[in-house]
Order: sequence, then C-alpha cells, then structure tokens
Amino acid sequence: VRKGDDLSLTYTLTFEDWVEFTLDTHQRVPQMRRIRTFSHYAIGTVYAIFGLMVMLKYDEMSYGISFLFLSLAWFVLFPKYHKRRTIKYLQKILKDGSGDMLAAHTLDYDQSGIHIQRDGQSSKIEWTSFQDLIVTEQRVYLKLEPSQGLIVPRNIVGSEQFVEACQTYITKS
Repeated sequence: VRKGDDLSLTYTLTFEDWVEFTLDTHQRVPQMRRIRTFSHYAIGTVYAIFGLMVMLKYDEMSYGISFLFLSLAWFVLFPKYHKRRTIKYLQKILKDGSGDMLAAHTLDYDQSGIHIQRDGQSSKIEWTSFQDLIVTEQRVYLKLEPSQGLIVPRNIVGSEQFVEACQTYITKS
C-alpha cells in the first residue's frame, strides 16, 4: 500500500509467526545451534552408554535394552521435544504479559529505512541497522541482532514489494 512516497504494510503477528522465528533463530545462531545439537546427541548417547553398561556389567538385558530404546527414541523425537519446549516457553512469556510483539504492526518504509508503529509505540530503523535478511516461504525476518529482529508475514498485501525493497536496501548497506 502506498502512502505518499512511502510504502506501508499493516499486519498482526500470530503466535505461529513468533514460534517459527524463534526456531529459525535456534538453527541459525551458532551458539544456540551448538547447545541444541549437544542436547540432542549427548543425552541420547548417555542413555545408550548406560544401557550398554547395564547389559554388559550387570547382565540385565531387559534394563539395557530399555535404555537403548530410550536412547533411540531420544534421537528420533528430540526435534519434536525441542519445538514443544520452545512453544511452552513462549506461551509462558505471553501469559506473563511480555508478548506485546503480537500486537498490530504498521510499517512505513522508504529508501532511508523503516518506521514501525506497534502497540502505541513508534520507532525508526535505518536499513544499515539490519544485519541480515532471511526470506522464507511464509515470512521475512530482518535481523537486528542474531536473536532479535523484525518478523513480517508474506501473506499480506504489499509483502512482495517489501521483500524487493529489503533486498535492495539491505544488500546495499
């Protein structure tokens, strides 16, 4: 939508937008990815080693096999567990009243940057402040820091023009 020389977007983020941004951040930020990978493989490996020790040292096949099965289940189900844990954490933040990012957003943008209005607050961010632009099928993430950024759904009117502007101005800076 055009407002004078500026282009404008109006949208309200959904909880799913916030969850997907958080999960994407967990995959892209190296320190978060290392912690997630360690949790995934270390815990499963401990279960497997414990199962083998029980089987070999104490000759308890049923307990050993149980721990080996638990290890396999951990390896397979960890991604679902991680997503569920992330959702519960974000739901707690919302419940505590800190989830104001799900309010209605209005973005006015031009060649100098983006003017954001949300929940009665207003701010201007220059294009040069963005560290990264991530375009997915459903959303656009404009990263200000590795774990902070602006989320814009792609299913709103004017989102394709916004993506083009982001690609133009963020890659120039």
